[in-house]
Amino acid sequence: MTSRHLVPLKPKPGAPEADDHDSDHQPSGHRKSRTVILVACDPCRRLKTKCDGERPACRRCRHKRQECTYELPEDALSRSSARKELANKLSRENMELRQLFHDLSKRPEPEAYNIFQRLRLVDDPIALAHSIRQAELLLPVGVPEDSDKFTTLRKLELDALEKSPIKIPARPWTTIAGDGIVSELISAWFKWDHSFLYPFIDRECFIREIRAAEPRGAKYCSPFLVNAICALRSYFSDTVDTIRHMTGRDLREQFLAETKKQYDHGVPALPTIQGLWIMFAVSYLKGEDRNGSLYRFASYGMLKRSRIDQVFLSLADADPDDASKKRAISKTSWGLFCLESITATNFRHTDILQSPPIPCLFPGFSYENAANVDIFGQNFNSNTSPQPPSVTGAVNAFCEVAVLMSEVLAQGKDCKDNENTGSGDGAVLKRQSELLARLSSISNSLPSALRHDYNFTPETCFLRIVMNTVAHSILRPLHPDVVLDEVNGTTVKTAMLKHCALDTELMEQYFAKWPTGEFSTMVFVGPLNSGTVLLPMLPDERAEQIFPRICRLMRNIATRMPIAAYVMKGWESALRSRRLEIPGPAQPYFQNLDAGEVELKDIPSSLVVTHVPNVEDVLSDQWDDGELGFLLQKWSAMSIG
Repeated sequence: MTSRHLVPLKPKPGAPEADDHDSDHQPSGHRKSRTVILVACDPCRRLKTKCDGERPACRRCRHKRQECTYELPEDALSRSSARKELANKLSRENMELRQLFHDLSKRPEPEAYNIFQRLRLVDDPIALAHSIRQAELLLPVGVPEDSDKFTTLRKLELDALEKSPIKIPARPWTTIAGDGIVSELISAWFKWDHSFLYPFIDRECFIREIRAAEPRGAKYCSPFLVNAICALRSYFSDTVDTIRHMTGRDLREQFLAETKKQYDHGVPALPTIQGLWIMFAVSYLKGEDRNGSLYRFASYGMLKRSRIDQVFLSLADADPDDASKKRAISKTSWGLFCLESITATNFRHTDILQSPPIPCLFPGFSYENAANVDIFGQNFNSNTSPQPPSVTGAVNAFCEVAVLMSEVLAQGKDCKDNENTGSGDGAVLKRQSELLARLSSISNSLPSALRHDYNFTPETCFLRIVMNTVAHSILRPLHPDVVLDEVNGTTVKTAMLKHCALDTELMEQYFAKWPTGEFSTMVFVGPLNSGTVLLPMLPDERAEQIFPRICRLMRNIATRMPIAAYVMKGWESALRSRRLEIPGPAQPYFQNLDAGEVELKDIPSSLVVTHVPNVEDVLSDQWDDGELGFLLQKWSAMSIG
């Protein structure tokens, strides 16, 4: 076959040549390429109108002043990912609907009828099918299904999800319970614990990642951390109690076992550091702090190995991801430091952690926005917002107090209780007076919104209790009769009694305002400190007036925290060692504490629950520095004898 010679074609007449200096100039004969919008917003897609794909709202929706929503997140926009996501969604819905049909056809008639009735009431049959799967998780393995029990469990799941302000998926983070239970527990964490005592988790980063449900790429959330939070908050959940009584399943222990299973000893990570401390908190409230201290020390060891202070300094504020990471690092470092200041006080040792060398990025108080906020950071509305209210700036003030507490603990590490009389050179009294003056300066500088007497919130209540805890630590080495203020006649004893009375009043007001079992573990600190201070003063008349009120608070706390019952037994042992009776009004609170004598001698707790009194006829070995474990051993021995 002969080849043909093809004549080259000339360019179109009048077409300008490309110029290096005008690379953006397009030939007049060329059509401008149209910007391809891979996924339109939902309103434009329904109306089949042109959409420019802008986020968070397209031009048409902005012009119409209507809500603009997208089915897929911005980082998933592509033709293939959109098709794949849609196919996966349809496949999941198909499976759920098939399972729902199976339930209607195979379950006992009363239960099938109940499902049918609910199907007529709900807008989303997929959600109903999902709730049935969630309820099945709560039934014990190998036990035949009970129709009424199954229906009740499913209702518990649905109610828990509906009442939870933060709704999250349980899978793939945990298999112990469903979305409703896990959402309830995570919501309770951010409502009650995160706002003050455990502020070391960045809520925004954590919630974003837990909802993304991608553990492999998560930096601020992990199955280990989620299960640890659920294990702690399970002790304060009525829903978890109901499930335990109905099925015999103890979700508290199951979440804890799953946490241990998910523990990764490898590369240090923020969720692991945080989760380890929460595991110590669980051990602490169970009265097993000696064993649980391994988790606390492991948390601090991982914090040190991670060198996050150096990572913090290497990050740029201008980059949004870096800014989030800096905030999370700062909250972890300073949050754990504040926690350690409280823990070291209760266990009578110096801080293991030093003041972080990086800035504290907890938000400070702002006079421009002084209103209380809700769990989402929005202005609190007493009619519509979930309880309790929160106040911005309290944790920042807590950090300032924790720095002072660390110094107080370091200076008083070798001091005995009530030992110094203020005589001699007076160096100790002068030093303690200076520390009290610094504490008073912090207190006086607080804005009204951070003061409990002006704005009563959990944070303002706890902030005052923390400051009173510092005051107790400052005064502890001084003899009760030492005069602090000659003008007012204030002595160490009268000052301590005043602080104990205030702590007791604050906690009584707290439980009156929020009478729920979903309280913060911080409620234990005030009554513990007050009882520790008052016990050596008995039978002083003023101490006898306050002590029964403290016992009533501690008995209420014991319904959720076993350690509170053990503390009361320790107090009873200390009084019996001194041949003293429990003050009459307090005696009812010591009855039926559910702390069997067989267990008491084995409680591994180093918690200090009372000061050693400076009384000649009381030997110090009868108190052993007031450690709970020792006092419980004495109680067990006295009870057997």
